[in-house]
Amino acid sequence: MISLTQLEIEAFLNIVKYGSITKAAEVLYISQPALSRRIKSLENELQYELFIRQKGIRNVILTPQGEAFIPIAEKWQQLWLETKEIKTLPKNTVFHIAAIDSINTYILPKVYKSFVEKNNKIHLVIHSSHSDDCYKYVENKIVNLGFISDDMYNKDVKTIPIFSEKMCFICNRENNYPEIVHPSNLDCKSEIRLPWNPEFDKWHNYWFGSLSKSLIVVDKMSLLDNFIQIKNSWAIVPLSIGYWLSQNNKDLEIHEIDDGPPERIYYYIQHIDYNSEYIDIFLHILQDHLNSIPGVVCLLKLK
Repeated sequence: MISLTQLEIEAFLNIVKYGSITKAAEVLYISQPALSRRIKSLENELQYELFIRQKGIRNVILTPQGEAFIPIAEKWQQLWLETKEIKTLPKNTVFHIAAIDSINTYILPKVYKSFVEKNNKIHLVIHSSHSDDCYKYVENKIVNLGFISDDMYNKDVKTIPIFSEKMCFICNRENNYPEIVHPSNLDCKSEIRLPWNPEFDKWHNYWFGSLSKSLIVVDKMSLLDNFIQIKNSWAIVPLSIGYWLSQNNKDLEIHEIDDGPPERIYYYIQHIDYNSEYIDIFLHILQDHLNSIPGVVCLLKLK
């Protein structure tokens, strides 16, 4: 399991900022060899090189992996700074939640609102993250609670199912798709595709082929609403999201899928050594909300 340190992240971002190991070392008030050791330690943790090392070149050059690591390092540093700020707040008033984009956008907003209204002394911090990042944040106790769709094994993290739901077909009403659609009758060249999980990808590859090209591929649900207006376009989404979209946009409608993808299961995660009354309060509010959503099967069994 990767264990990054703030000093390593700080070293990397300063080198990127100033374009020079010499200048970054001066700003951080450490020697160049010490700074180089931090970068080497970071690269050993990541198992790839961040900088191209060539003699006679004064300015640093990032590898493709180094370029891709910049936004991750910035996000990690921001989480660290937010964590440090907790010291300035009264005890037990900060509550961090990390969740995948689809849950944060379409399931949790009403839960967040009810939670802060019932706990007006709480300082709620919300993060949108991929499932694997949620695990890292919970493992390192950066967040108190996580919500994910891709469950993984982590000896320090509890993973508990919270709800399941079917996938549905959504499109513009003017497209005149049948009430029950079958994948064999769909043209994926009109699809707005979201990579939901490995099980969905297997289903998609079975019906459309692994080399199929969708009209548009997006990784954030917030982008779907605009693209689904394109003539003949369609998408496959979890049923709760389909209901939300169709209720908020009267031009959209949802259809049942014959031989559709497997049901999607969601989980909450928390550190095995961490318990809080706020976790119980939040989960009870979530349970009530899930029971009110059509098509959602709540798997929480709270007393």
